[in-house]
Amino acid sequence: MKYAAIFMVLVLIASLVGVGYLYLTANVTVQAVGVTAVEASTQPALFEELARQVENRQVLGTAYTSAPLGSMENYQFYTYTVRLRNNCFVTADMVEVQVTPMEGDVLQIGDDTARALPARSTGDITATILTDVNMHSVRELNITYYMWGIPFSLKTAYGH
Repeated sequence: MKYAAIFMVLVLIASLVGVGYLYLTANVTVQAVGVTAVEASTQPALFEELARQVENRQVLGTAYTSAPLGSMENYQFYTYTVRLRNNCFVTADMVEVQVTPMEGDVLQIGDDTARALPARSTGDITATILTDVNMHSVRELNITYYMWGIPFSLKTAYGH
């Protein structure tokens, strides 16, 4: 019984050290943020599919409005690319970026790919939104990820 108690105390200490290490070193940092703007008229098939999804209220992604879309000449796609650095010895799982919408944004295209950022590595993650052609590209980006099943998040902005 005495040996079992000692073993359990050692397991507890190891667990506390592991969790402490995770919280002290589990930082994913943003190294760079970029954006690419493309007129919706250059991708008519994608635009028409998104317009159909909005009309049927079955958007694969995040819909910011339920109003039907107008002519494709009135819209553009912004693709935000965020370069992340995982400074921890643990893989960051389920990494995703969500764009905070502004008035005039229509939707963020969904991405069902489970992205991971291996330990001590750098990688890019993207998010594409459909917005009004007259909108600027300044947006706040919310990055979320999991380490050992524990959720973490950080915010950054493109432009100012």
